[in-house]
Amino acid sequence: MKTDINNELKLIFVYEVGYNIKKDEKIYEFIFSKDETNVDFEMWNWDLLPAYNNATPPTDDYVDAVVTLKTNKFDLYCLSESPERPYTHGYHTIQAIAYEIPKEENDGYAQYENLMEDHEDLPLLVFHYGTTLASIKERLYVRNIVLKNNEFVDVSALKI
Repeated sequence: MKTDINNELKLIFVYEVGYNIKKDEKIYEFIFSKDETNVDFEMWNWDLLPAYNNATPPTDDYVDAVVTLKTNKFDLYCLSESPERPYTHGYHTIQAIAYEIPKEENDGYAQYENLMEDHEDLPLLVFHYGTTLASIKERLYVRNIVLKNNEFVDVSALKI
């Protein structure tokens, strides 16, 4: 029986790389492993508080795939940037390891209400530790983002 790699790969880290200045896009790396329990908390400082300036992505020998997302459609808050929680909170699914937030130019709770109105037919994007690549592809597909060559791409950017 052939296995589906999209269901084998589990999300273990979302890393905010930075900005693509020319396109005003944020760049994120979604890091996957086939064994999400094979982690080294101490080596990657996932047990330290805060995660910000401590938690690091897994080393290459623990990683089975990395998928890049470049987007200006939304921003993600990554747990690895948290000034108040350790990354282990993501591992234990106490908190999502990445979730959609209002674009940086917007601030406050009122902006979250606007975000919900803008996407009233779409749920906010939330990514938990251990989520399959298949599930992430489904969530991004409703935002017109598809997986192509290890990169999540806006369908409007694809040349047919």
